[in-house]
Amino acid sequence: MSLIHILGANGSRSKQSFTTCIQVTPNTIIDAGNIMYALGTEALHVNRIFFSHAHLDHIIDSAFLIDNFFTQRKETLYLYGLPQTIKAIKKHLFNDMVWPDFSKINLTHCECPAITYIEIEPYKRYFIEENITLTPIPANHAVPCCGYIIEQQGSSILFSGDTFHNEALWNILNENLSIKALIIDVSFPNQLSHVAAESKHLTPHFLQEGLKRLKRDDLHLYINHLKPFYADLIVKELEDMGIAKKSILCDGEKIDIATGLLHQMMSSHTNDERVQKLTQIGTALSANESLENLLEMIVTEAKNLTNADGGTLYLLEKNELRFKVIQTDSLKIKMGGTSGKITWAPLPLYLEDGTPNKAMVAATCVLEDRLVNIPDVYEAVGFSFEGTKKFDQGTGYRSKSMLVIPLKNHEYEIIGVLQLLNKQNDYKQEVIPFNNEDEKITLSLASQAAIAITNTSLIQGLENLLEGFLKSIIFTISKKSPYTAGHIKRMVKLSVMLAEAINRDTITYAHKHFNTEEIKQINFAALMHDIGKLASPEHILNKSTKLEALCDRIVLIESRIQTIEKALHVKLLEDKIALLEGKQIGDVTTLEKTYEQQIKMLREIFLLLQSSNNGEQFLSDEKAANIKAIAEHPWHIGNEIYTILTPDEAHHLSIQKGTLTSEEREIINNHAKLSIDILNRLPFPKKYQQIPQISGNHHEKLNGKGYPQGLKGDEISFEARILAIADIFEALTASDRPYKAGMPLSTVMKILYTMAQAGELDKELVKFLYTSNIYLEYAKAFLPERCIDEITVDFNML
Repeated sequence: MSLIHILGANGSRSKQSFTTCIQVTPNTIIDAGNIMYALGTEALHVNRIFFSHAHLDHIIDSAFLIDNFFTQRKETLYLYGLPQTIKAIKKHLFNDMVWPDFSKINLTHCECPAITYIEIEPYKRYFIEENITLTPIPANHAVPCCGYIIEQQGSSILFSGDTFHNEALWNILNENLSIKALIIDVSFPNQLSHVAAESKHLTPHFLQEGLKRLKRDDLHLYINHLKPFYADLIVKELEDMGIAKKSILCDGEKIDIATGLLHQMMSSHTNDERVQKLTQIGTALSANESLENLLEMIVTEAKNLTNADGGTLYLLEKNELRFKVIQTDSLKIKMGGTSGKITWAPLPLYLEDGTPNKAMVAATCVLEDRLVNIPDVYEAVGFSFEGTKKFDQGTGYRSKSMLVIPLKNHEYEIIGVLQLLNKQNDYKQEVIPFNNEDEKITLSLASQAAIAITNTSLIQGLENLLEGFLKSIIFTISKKSPYTAGHIKRMVKLSVMLAEAINRDTITYAHKHFNTEEIKQINFAALMHDIGKLASPEHILNKSTKLEALCDRIVLIESRIQTIEKALHVKLLEDKIALLEGKQIGDVTTLEKTYEQQIKMLREIFLLLQSSNNGEQFLSDEKAANIKAIAEHPWHIGNEIYTILTPDEAHHLSIQKGTLTSEEREIINNHAKLSIDILNRLPFPKKYQQIPQISGNHHEKLNGKGYPQGLKGDEISFEARILAIADIFEALTASDRPYKAGMPLSTVMKILYTMAQAGELDKELVKFLYTSNIYLEYAKAFLPERCIDEITVDFNML
């Protein structure tokens, strides 16, 4: 029987992944996504390419194949495809514009064209070498497309081609029991279901719908065509469906046509492949900075390398081995890591009397620092497998072969144990013992894994320290300005809420996705966006009125007015005495009337100054002129001159909006530049290097009228735009500001709408804040009920 070789298994190209290409025999290929890199000089022997359809990722290497080996070839290259596919390749690829038309060029060693086109028909069998036939079956794709049944001696594999919902596919699988395996396209994660539907590809959810039509349970399922950018998310969604990671095809894997199983031989060639795979795993482990993901990956990849059905990973903590990940594929058990919580009690290294717990194989592995390989746990001597046998009784499982390996860090200290269970034989589907090669490859993996765990733990520790440091800064700010600290906490929450909502969105931001690290970066940037306020004077930060400094100077003004009132009263009494003594001409009634008018004027002046002082209402030009006049015209009473306002007080009271003068506003605004300066001095790791610009640019405006740098348009990052909206929304709704009350939602959303219309804020983001209901979700969590009212602005007009 033959093996088909997966040369390319992905839905797009990246540094380490290639597009669809299946080598059926040394001479025959299905699709041309990765011929040259995968086969090298062996590509010379390829004489037939069967195309599924004409999209670039499936035809690209046909051009390079004929170009590279043109002078060495002695036989035409036959290109098979549906009529529409052949027409497209002729018109758009081999057309003497994009690439030479090799169908018009003869080979140098024979009088035959370099390429020959052959149109194929659905459901017609095409015989190739080694008694293998290829039968095209229609696929449901954006362009005419087909999959292929690859058959040899009564056994076959069905390759779906790029496809969407395809009722015919499931009917074929249900009717043709000779098909041992299905290779099917899953290109996008569930959140991009609309993209998948429009481009005619599957998501995990769409696949799940299709699998409901499958009426057999003996079919091996393999997934291909994952878009590399979304691969991790797709894998997780497939695993949530119960599809193991090892069912997702990788470049270089082989499938046996007779059994439909992934092929694993113990030849030196396969061992080389395992070493190469180990190297790839080591690279992936080093790049993984989530401890939960890392632990899960270690168990999954160890099972893949050894073809084990189950795996358990323990970490050593205080003389106990604590369960961290538990997986058994055949029972669909997944606990720990990113899956369900583990409630099993840890394994003690020492018993209550202090003696070593050598009855437990994992404990022995640590205590004696050795690998343990057991062919059959039911026949093992010296170990207690009561828990294992009890598990088997409850599940109907039969635990048999076991491989237990210590995990050692860079200092050769044991930090945990990796335990593998029930090595599988692909052909007989029997449990077999782990062999010496398994021991060697798993020891190598264990070494890399232990170092990766240690590094990841250190990295997470540093991240926890960074976040703790930032929160301590907020605590410091709270002692200086409680409302600023409250603003930061709420603004961080809203920023992250917006980012996570963008991730969930499948319409406006279907193309946009923040990974875990990018969400953290937004979180950290929001935490630090006001760090520059540490240098802002407290009397400005907390200035609740226009005249507030060490105290609210309106009290001094009131005292001056009271002094003037007393001086006027004394002058009234002096004038009355002068009338009685005949030293002054006039009458008492006129004197009292004048006095009352003066007192009334003083009180009106004080009411004006008092109302102007709070800053909640916009100050009109007329009132500002009156305040200026009050400062410029002192009161003359007798021989004394009395001043109500100093020029500085008049300057402060003449602020038309808010409580800060332009000079004070400049000091506050400078916090954004100061934040950038502070953050640029911190040695952020590469993944967080955008924090200074995200954090420091939250006051920039798209029209270039923001600060501190006056950036505009695309000069302002998408993340900084998120922070800008969150910052303004929180500031307007906050009810703990000393200088104003929180605004109702309707007013706040109207202001944001107006700012977006004026080109200050990102229109799509402001609209999304509304359409996603994040504004309301936040309001219900943080605003008093009186502030939550109906929105009257039509955001569809943005």
